[in-house]
Amino acid sequence: MIQSIFNFDNINFNGGNISCDGGSILLLSFLKKYNLLSSLDDIPFNDTRRLPKYSNSDIVTQIVLRNLLGYFNQADQMTLVDDPLKEHIQRLGCDYVNRHVENIILDVDSTKTQTHGHQEASAYIYHYGVNGYHPMMINEYNTKLLLSSNFRTGAAYSSNGFINELKEVLAHLDRKGKTVSMRGDSAFYNTEFMDYMHHEDIQYYIRAKAMKRFKI
Repeated sequence: MIQSIFNFDNINFNGGNISCDGGSILLLSFLKKYNLLSSLDDIPFNDTRRLPKYSNSDIVTQIVLRNLLGYFNQADQMTLVDDPLKEHIQRLGCDYVNRHVENIILDVDSTKTQTHGHQEASAYIYHYGVNGYHPMMINEYNTKLLLSSNFRTGAAYSSNGFINELKEVLAHLDRKGKTVSMRGDSAFYNTEFMDYMHHEDIQYYIRAKAMKRFKI
């Protein structure tokens, strides 16, 4: 009855679309509706940064929302960066692999999330031929389960952040008495990566980068 009289925002708080700090959606909607943030674009910032990831107005907007949400220290706001839902989903996938797979095969690859218009941190991805973001995924071959994903800027190289993502997956895998293998393309042909996997007793199958022929 009330909703038929007043114009309510159609926001779902049942957990289907959001996982933490969902109230920030309404705060941002309110601030934008009444143009309370529009004046930020007119502030003459003295920005000496080179190729900044975020604009000054975006940073100020984030600080405003941070304080409205009750985070008065930047260190307290990591919940907005590291969504707890990711770890839960990751653990569920790894738990299934632990129970049902003896020879674990981790397929690591980058993919694309195509963008349109002027999206911040989007860039032209040459081997896909589109503008977008460049996330990295780790899937388990036998189960086809996604075990990890890393959302990255469009300019990110295909293997950026690989070791950190692999560490997160390994932390949830029960490797006792099992073999773990990694498969990747030539972007992962890197001595640092191979040394790490050798140290962790992980077999790896990586496409070697092309090399010029040489005479013996």
